Amino acid sequence: MPADTAAVTIVGGGVHGVHLAVRLLEADAVGLAQLRIVEPAGLLGGFRRKCRQCGMDELRSPFVHHVSNDPFSLRDFARERGRECELVESEVGADRPTLSLFFDHADWICDRYDLESAVVDAAATDVHDERDRVAVETTAGTISTRWCLLTVGYGGSYTLPEWCRDLPPTAPVTHVWDRTFDPEAIDETASIGVVGGGITAAQLATSLARPGREVTLFARSPFRVESLEASTDWMHFSGVVDELHDLPPASRARQQAVVEARYDGTMPPYVFRRLRRAIDREAVELERSEITVATEAGGTVVVTCRDGTAMCLDALVCATGFGSPYDGPLFRRLRSSSTLETGFQGAPVLDDETLRWVREDGSRSRIAVSGAAARQVLGPFAHNVIGARRAGDLIVDTVASEPVGSDREPVVQ
Repeated sequence: MPADTAAVTIVGGGVHGVHLAVRLLEADAVGLAQLRIVEPAGLLGGFRRKCRQCGMDELRSPFVHHVSNDPFSLRDFARERGRECELVESEVGADRPTLSLFFDHADWICDRYDLESAVVDAAATDVHDERDRVAVETTAGTISTRWCLLTVGYGGSYTLPEWCRDLPPTAPVTHVWDRTFDPEAIDETASIGVVGGGITAAQLATSLARPGREVTLFARSPFRVESLEASTDWMHFSGVVDELHDLPPASRARQQAVVEARYDGTMPPYVFRRLRRAIDREAVELERSEITVATEAGGTVVVTCRDGTAMCLDALVCATGFGSPYDGPLFRRLRSSSTLETGFQGAPVLDDETLRWVREDGSRSRIAVSGAAARQVLGPFAHNVIGARRAGDLIVDTVASEPVGSDREPVVQ
């Protein structure tokens, strides 16, 4: 079967993929007929699943962060439909949208640009840099494309505690981001443990709490409350980002700078208040210790904590964070089989001005990266909606204006 051809192929139909598609179409950088969005879960499907899995009700970020290009599009959408009450007051900056408002607006934007017609219902299995074109292999065939934009998030990479490794597959232990985890499938009278101390663990524990259930939150460290995931300085993409770019690309130093800038393991005030109320009314029990041993026992899991506490649970859910964005299957394959350059811990070497992945010979490929894997260029908000907007600024101008043949120009360090 001959390969499909396209001008731009976006791998991933999440917030980043949708926003980039909208920006490209608005800028006339590509026509809809020449755009492909490779996504097996439907537009925004993966993000919807994650929000449902962790019990999210409203976004942490303000209403100006969404999939449209116009920053006030979501606010105007709410006003025109009498849904301003779904813009929730924020401790810092603009109000935040409820999840239902965010997705209704996103669906409206997708319909407005007919993005569904660009979707390839398939998973990308490999990407081949062919100098002036890129071959994107998918479960539905190969796409030969002028540009490939990778917006695959963490690619299913998440972290599990050491004590999980020796448990058999039948043990009722899972990670909140596991594709098979369904909070609605948990029995109404189950005893449930949630492991973690950040926003995801807090949201999950409070959403699971209901009469007849026993929910225990295992949080080994004191809770840390922060409105955002990093300083607002990083949202402006100026001074602190310039300092980041002064460090060698894809280096340990850049990685460390981003890690230190992120407020990982924190939760915003509204989530903390909700959790505090649940603990006060004994809907959630707080276990201030660390699980050291877990054993399957007749369809349950018995856990022992460092302080000697032991309990038997019907289900145990780890909300212990994402893994490395470079450890997803697609990035691992690219590292092993391409001439694209990588650095510390497999981070892609990206051009700071265009987000194009640099080849080992110093030239820029026609593969650009957005999302968590671009954090060494965009900083700690790379995987957030604001990161998608900044990536759009860099990538769309490149696609719209880059002349044929310039892929061989060396990157200026």
